[in-house]
Amino acid sequence: MTRLSLFVIFVGATAALADAQTFQDLVDTRNAAQPYSSIFLVEAGAIGTTTEGVGANNKARGLEDDFSWDGRVYYRDENFGTRRGTLEAYAGRDGLFAGFTDGNLVGDDTVTRFEVHARPWMFYRDGFYRANELRQGGFFEGSDYETYLGFGRGADDGLFIEFGPYYRKLKFQRSDLTSVTYTIPDDYDAYGVRMYVEQRMVQMDRRRGLPQQGFVLTIIGEREWNDSSTAFGTPLSMTSLPSAVWRARARLEWYIPGSDAMTWEVFGSGGWQDETDRVVSIEGQRPLGHQWADVQLRLRTHLGESFVVTPFAHVQYSVVPTEDGFSTSSDLFFGVGVESYLHLSQNLSMHGWYSFLDNENRPSIRIDQDVRGEHMFYLGMVLRFGATRR
Repeated sequence: MTRLSLFVIFVGATAALADAQTFQDLVDTRNAAQPYSSIFLVEAGAIGTTTEGVGANNKARGLEDDFSWDGRVYYRDENFGTRRGTLEAYAGRDGLFAGFTDGNLVGDDTVTRFEVHARPWMFYRDGFYRANELRQGGFFEGSDYETYLGFGRGADDGLFIEFGPYYRKLKFQRSDLTSVTYTIPDDYDAYGVRMYVEQRMVQMDRRRGLPQQGFVLTIIGEREWNDSSTAFGTPLSMTSLPSAVWRARARLEWYIPGSDAMTWEVFGSGGWQDETDRVVSIEGQRPLGHQWADVQLRLRTHLGESFVVTPFAHVQYSVVPTEDGFSTSSDLFFGVGVESYLHLSQNLSMHGWYSFLDNENRPSIRIDQDVRGEHMFYLGMVLRFGATRR
């Protein structure tokens, strides 16, 4: 572990606030726990990575010791416009999101939701594992853009169901890591229908603005059609996408109170999709494969009124093709880390985290090239403007 990694743990050592949205949080949850009815959040800092092994081919696979700038912007207003709908917007390294929710447009207790989201800086990793090393069949870059229109209704017991159509446009391009013998997918359009089933039963700690107990479980199903027509892959494993695919994924936030100062948190996500749905299976921002899971067990501990530290254990599961391409292998990966906030005031905080995972498939720390490592660390400042508590 580098000295800088230890410095990040020491200075930033603090569980994320409920206002710490990510792109995937906004796309996958419908009614997440929110302490603020309105907020404008700006975060900026530096992110870094270090690799475990020392090999001549590490850089050719995207494994480097490197630093980059990082940040995000999040906006929420639950009283937007004359209709008093909810407007949300987000911009970060992981994607761009804008959404508007209106409970009066259709009426009859139906919630109408308009969403536009994009991931302009995607990295795809078509490969296999050999002794925990991710060996490349073909690594390349891409982007996708989506619009979604949903209609949902809630029940008294916290159950919410939403259904709607979406349209996606996907583009791909070669990168410095792409083998000359690898054929990347063609650009294509896709459309489909998506259903959300979400159960929310969360009790908030209003003094601290954090979930105290309960859970949010979201299950998502998709049926998608596309117009992709050409084969892609290595010369020995060229395949085309089927004209239609199915997908299912789930997300869990579970909060278990331990004491007034400690709360156990279980954050999990997972997916299972058509085995021939190769493009989605090789998205590099999550575990690879047509079956995957990502789980963190966290212990949020409040040290006084301003300092919160959350150590966590991390487990990932992937089912990916083997080297010969004729079968699949199941791989487990383990890691540890710590996340923290130091609240200097209601509007200003320091945010830091460190994470180790023995999976070489980790999110890139840069948007212009695929750079990653088993060790990741971050240190930044968070500013909140116009924050209004519920």
